[in-house]
Amino acid sequence: MRLKVFTFIFSVFLFSQVLAQSTQEIIAVLPIKCSGFGDENLSDTITEFTQNALISYSNYKIVEKSQVNKILKEQGFQMSGISENAVEAGKLLATKKVVVGSLLKLGKKITFSLRLVNTETGEVFKSEKKSARIELEDVNNILIDPIVKLLLSGESKSSITILLKSATGLKKMDMLGKTDCWLQVYVGNRLIGRTDFIKDDSSPTFNKQFEITDYSNEIIRIKAYDHDVTKEQLLGEVVLEKAKSGLYPILFESDNGVVENRGQLEIVFEN
Repeated sequence: MRLKVFTFIFSVFLFSQVLAQSTQEIIAVLPIKCSGFGDENLSDTITEFTQNALISYSNYKIVEKSQVNKILKEQGFQMSGISENAVEAGKLLATKKVVVGSLLKLGKKITFSLRLVNTETGEVFKSEKKSARIELEDVNNILIDPIVKLLLSGESKSSITILLKSATGLKKMDMLGKTDCWLQVYVGNRLIGRTDFIKDDSSPTFNKQFEITDYSNEIIRIKAYDHDVTKEQLLGEVVLEKAKSGLYPILFESDNGVVENRGQLEIVFEN
């Protein structure tokens, strides 16, 4: 009797799995266009990273990248301009949705953007874009993963408040006197604001609050400077991938790549 019950339950489980798979929505990632890097093979790598992120964070059934490339090439599509033909490509791949995107480098800034497109109507369901001054090897963690999560989420942009509370243990930058520190806040590439400088204090209290509107999980940077009559000298910066309260090191990287800890900054976030 127990064996029959077990067999019945197992059969129901298998049927539910097959049904779930049969109703799973199919999506394809079209080749990501890369510009400004001088690497012809970079598109394959970025497309694969994007596909892997979709597999990790969604319930979509993903068309394998090699299969996408094969079908599109057989139909004479030029990979460089495939994003402009998302609807036609989606129909060939038999998917109702496709992801199209680009990776662009201008100077030291890298921008990654994705769009989720309805191949039946050409409507863009959602689009997300994020920029950062990073090395290419950091693109997957800092740009691709967060953008894919945003693209898949139903969350709209929000507002948060950042409180720059105080700094401790700041490095002395002047021969005479202590550091005259002030802070500057960036969200992505947007300058949000700055504090006043606090004279001769290696552990200054700022208690300066900034409201960040239209926030969509961009990287937050707080740059610390030493004020001087003739110039503003960079002490270092805090780089936050997530808006999380805490005590963070103020890091300075020299031209030869050596990173130095020049103090700590206490930051408090409120939604």
